[in-house]
Amino acid sequence: MDGATVEDGPIRSPRPTSSSSAICNLVDFLEGADAGLALFSSSWALITCNARYGELFGYQPSDVRPGTPLNDLIRIKLERSDTSPGDIQKRIAHAARCLQPGKVHRFRFRTSSGRELAITRNCLENGTLVETVRELDEVDGSGSFDSGVEQLAEMARERMTHALEGMADGFALYDAADRLVIYNRKYVELNPHIADLIAPGASFGEMLREGVNRGGFNTGSMSKDEFLAWRMKQHSEPDAPYDVQLADGRWVRVHEKRTDDGGIVGIRSDITELKRRETDILQMTQELRRKNIQFDTALNNMIQGLCMFDDEQTLLVCNRRYLDMYGFDPEIVKPGIKLREIMQYSVSIGNYTDEDAARAIAERPDHAKLRERATLKQHLRDGRVIAVMHEPMPNGGSIATYQDITDLERHEERLREYTRKLEISNRELQDFAYVASHDLQEPLRKIEAFGGRLCEKYADDLPEEAGVFVDRMRHAADRMRLLIDDLLNFSRVTTNAQPFVQTDLRTVIDGVISDLQIRIEETGADIVIGDLPTIDADAMQMRQLFQNLIGNALKFSKPDRKPIVRVEGTIVLASSPSSRTDLCRLTVADNGIGFDNKYKDQIFTIFQRLHGRGEYEGTGIGLATCRKIVERHGGEIVADGRLDEGTTFTVTLPVAQG
Repeated sequence: MDGATVEDGPIRSPRPTSSSSAICNLVDFLEGADAGLALFSSSWALITCNARYGELFGYQPSDVRPGTPLNDLIRIKLERSDTSPGDIQKRIAHAARCLQPGKVHRFRFRTSSGRELAITRNCLENGTLVETVRELDEVDGSGSFDSGVEQLAEMARERMTHALEGMADGFALYDAADRLVIYNRKYVELNPHIADLIAPGASFGEMLREGVNRGGFNTGSMSKDEFLAWRMKQHSEPDAPYDVQLADGRWVRVHEKRTDDGGIVGIRSDITELKRRETDILQMTQELRRKNIQFDTALNNMIQGLCMFDDEQTLLVCNRRYLDMYGFDPEIVKPGIKLREIMQYSVSIGNYTDEDAARAIAERPDHAKLRERATLKQHLRDGRVIAVMHEPMPNGGSIATYQDITDLERHEERLREYTRKLEISNRELQDFAYVASHDLQEPLRKIEAFGGRLCEKYADDLPEEAGVFVDRMRHAADRMRLLIDDLLNFSRVTTNAQPFVQTDLRTVIDGVISDLQIRIEETGADIVIGDLPTIDADAMQMRQLFQNLIGNALKFSKPDRKPIVRVEGTIVLASSPSSRTDLCRLTVADNGIGFDNKYKDQIFTIFQRLHGRGEYEGTGIGLATCRKIVERHGGEIVADGRLDEGTTFTVTLPVAQG
């Protein structure tokens, strides 16, 4: 926006200091010369000239502004010499013909003030023009002076060009009238919206206004007029660097400074990447601040107390729950205090008895040094129990959590007492069931024996009613025998349990089918056996389980339907590495009378029956025994009934026992 060219193309410099130095050297050289000197670009636009040049031709400062074409300068001096317009055009055309790259054109000129001037125009190979002007009486005729001056001027110009061309930043020099003198290519790149306007002699204000009107800047919340006023103020009163965003999203940092002659040197730096990083850092900072707030909120809303210590056992952070739990003053227990000092302070405010205090001071710091997890319990004087869980951190130090487990301890103690009493009660019940069923067998055998003798010897002598009584007595004895046997089997699930071993369930089923062969033949049932796996189990109890389930299926069959019982098993693989083991799923399905599913849990209760004794035989202990066997194996059993359609029992057992 505010730059100028030395030639047709812009020029750059490696660093602002070197480019400024090169420009100063060139200006100093031109001003120090006795002759009038002027440099023109390859398009013959004035780059710069010294004061002597303007003085000899009688030019006004406004005549020799950077960017002024050579033709305009020729016209000005001819018009002031009262040359006719026709001659002026001829002279300009002649000058153009004489300006050929690599050629030197020498001629004389009389000014309107009567001065005789010797003029040398040296058109270099790259098109740049160096013009040397001296009064005629100063010329020695040899031309060596002009040649030396031209060479020195060209060398100074090249140094300046190379300096500006090597710059990573945009560079521009404005004169005291705020018109562009020199600029480099990077300056144009950073002002793409007015690249066509950037030229020597261009006004900064005019270029800026046009750039704003073309929408070349992101003005933010400012209007175009406000943005223009702000930029003009920053430019006219240069102070600290400021940042501007272009419409294409790039960010440019502008750094301007006044020169001794009232001009302005401007540096433009592309800071887009810097801005992006600043934005990233700002976002990270905001995110970190947000997470810190969340962390602080979470920390102080924990139901557990929490502390973090470094590897020197110095407190780094703690939450409010920790302070409240021990009644600590937050002005004393705060980051920077040592763990041992915390323990001593806790003792001093009466949190422990003397005995517990000594142990707490000795044990807690020792546990904090451990490089492994540790848990200890602190018993406070007021009866509370605090569980302290120590977790080492990878980089040293530790995190400790504190939980008031007083209620849990009391509950566990009550639970332990209940468990102890329940175990005693269970043992007593099991002993009673075993002893009762065992001891009842002797009098039952006598009832059966004497009932049998009574029928054999006196059947003909007994009145009819007495015979009915004897029959009922014998049926009751048979039922009691069945009850005693089932009760004994129920108690033996625990008392006579055998270790778990690899058990082939197919072999077990074959034995059950053999035991039930007579019943199967009587009912005409089909027993369909599918695949059955080998699992860890008590083989005798597995035999009892299948015998009860298949026996039930035969017992509760429909009279008008051939009984069909299907037995099969599948392996269900563990769903995840954390699962305990693979599972064996067994099903025993029949097409019998079924039952209403609202009784699906009730049927596993001991002595519970869904039918009267007159309808179906049984004691109501068989399915209770099945459930007890399954639970002993760490599995579960469920029933699915369909009235008049049948029942399916599903047993799920671990394949391997721990």
